[in-house]
Amino acid sequence: MSALAGLRVLDCTHVIAGAWCSLILADLGADVVKIEPPAGETTRGHPGATFRAFDFVNRNKRAIALDLTTEAGAAVVRRLAETADVFVENYRPGSLDRMGLGYAALKAINPQIVYASVSGFGLDGPYRDRGGFDLIAQAMSGIMSFTGEEGSDKPVAAGVPISDLNAGMFAAIGVLAALRHRDATGEGQHVETSLLESALAYTVWETGMFLTTGEVAKRQGTRHRLAAPYEALKTADGHMVVGVNNQRLWLRFCAALGAPELAEEDAFARPNRRVRNRDALQARIEAILVADTTANWMAKLEAQGVPAGPLNTIAQAWDDPQVQARGLLAEVAGRRFVRTPIKLYATPVALNRGPAEVGEHTREVLAEAGFSGEEIEALIAGGAAAVERREASA
Repeated sequence: MSALAGLRVLDCTHVIAGAWCSLILADLGADVVKIEPPAGETTRGHPGATFRAFDFVNRNKRAIALDLTTEAGAAVVRRLAETADVFVENYRPGSLDRMGLGYAALKAINPQIVYASVSGFGLDGPYRDRGGFDLIAQAMSGIMSFTGEEGSDKPVAAGVPISDLNAGMFAAIGVLAALRHRDATGEGQHVETSLLESALAYTVWETGMFLTTGEVAKRQGTRHRLAAPYEALKTADGHMVVGVNNQRLWLRFCAALGAPELAEEDAFARPNRRVRNRDALQARIEAILVADTTANWMAKLEAQGVPAGPLNTIAQAWDDPQVQARGLLAEVAGRRFVRTPIKLYATPVALNRGPAEVGEHTREVLAEAGFSGEEIEALIAGGAAAVERREASA
């Protein structure tokens, strides 16, 4: 049995952030029903696309197609909400209110519902009505100002949509907390987060440093602000990263390099001196590392108990024996997907279905909600609902 078995979630989301929230809930066992427009979500791409971004944040869900711009389509959602536990949305603030699908409207129908909203900037404040994307949140949160190579003035974004994914994760955590409150009191509530706040929340050290000292974080490449060597370093066949954040590890690191004399040099003898002289330190270390391969250095560092790792491509990362041993990839419907990385030993995370096609479960879900066959066919004939249209799978 899954941890959230029996929980019904209505997923009225698009693109990444909201869909990531409901995906986490689906992996934990909730029955997530994805609500899409009849034309399908834009992240599905064109028919026959080799890669569909939609698939990888929407597997493990059932899919129905409704035109929410019609009163009949919106009325279907309200009827489904009568028995739903959770409603997740990431429309611009106010959009669903105008359709009669805002929190107040659904709460009136079902006071126990937990309603999660993910937006670019939040439900209030001067930027409430602005559209928001991950890149914008990364820029406005300051993340892009200290991401990239030291001394460069070229803006660099994190390589993954960290604002989107963080917002989805925080929303999922909020939903679980609200469900715990509902179990205790019988009352649902509105859960809300934004891309901008979720990005800022992850600047915990940079913000802490600014609030404490007034110092504004700058770009440092792979280097750590408080320790050295703690960065990517060249080897004979690529790069590796090392994390030497205390004196004990520094001595072991020098022993692994076969250069114990390095530890005795005045410029590098103490942690603060290594940070202050990090350019010279990097040059000295790399002059040694380029004489051997990453794999051989990894073996020597591991023998000394020094934290280190190879700089992998995504292909190499998934080929890593540790990653494979942890079983993070799961296969369903003949395709492989990444599991939510939570280990629940009594109620394991489960991946039970692949990504559904547009409207694949429209008839099934509406029948479960008590719609008669005649009602369902009338909704389809009138354009308020749609059923599956086949698309070439990736």
